[in-house]
Amino acid sequence: MSNTIFALWIGLAAVLLLLFLYAGFLNLRRRQSSQVELGELIPSFLPVDMEILSELIDPAKQRHLQETYGRDELRRIQREQVQLTIECLRRMTHNAALLQQLGYSQLRSGNELICSMAQEMIDAGVHVRLYTFMGLLVLHVWSTLRLGAVPLFPRVKSTNLRELLSASLLPAYTLLKDKADNLTCLKFANFHEALIQSL
Repeated sequence: MSNTIFALWIGLAAVLLLLFLYAGFLNLRRRQSSQVELGELIPSFLPVDMEILSELIDPAKQRHLQETYGRDELRRIQREQVQLTIECLRRMTHNAALLQQLGYSQLRSGNELICSMAQEMIDAGVHVRLYTFMGLLVLHVWSTLRLGAVPLFPRVKSTNLRELLSASLLPAYTLLKDKADNLTCLKFANFHEALIQSL
């Protein structure tokens, strides 16, 4: 048993090391990327409904569902909620990647303030992508293994996931939007409104 657990930890460490190396490679490649036009990126952004995501992770709403619906109906609703949450997280990580791409293209700007704001946006995007990665991993495992059928497990894990999403991801995504707002106000004023509505 202990050999199996040790092998799993070694495997997990190897996967994480490969992920960090891949992220470093992407970071290097993006730093060398050419100038990106915001007007070309705007149609690629996917709007995220933060209100829906907040409702999906609200513990009071989850308690209400548990008190209102039977076991089978509750499982069906939970599966729908997992799919909606996965879609929101995918949109967030997609938008963060695009904003990072825009940030990397502005790092060589002659204006020191724009370079600084671009770096802040890149850093904020890293946090969003990290939290969405962890959230998506948990949700996909939950969905694939159908852990909703185990009575105690989802309560513990969903509480941890809710804390990750509400305490870490939502503030990180809000910060990323603020950084994008600041940069576009300064550098891309004519695209400012379109960008904010696209996020």
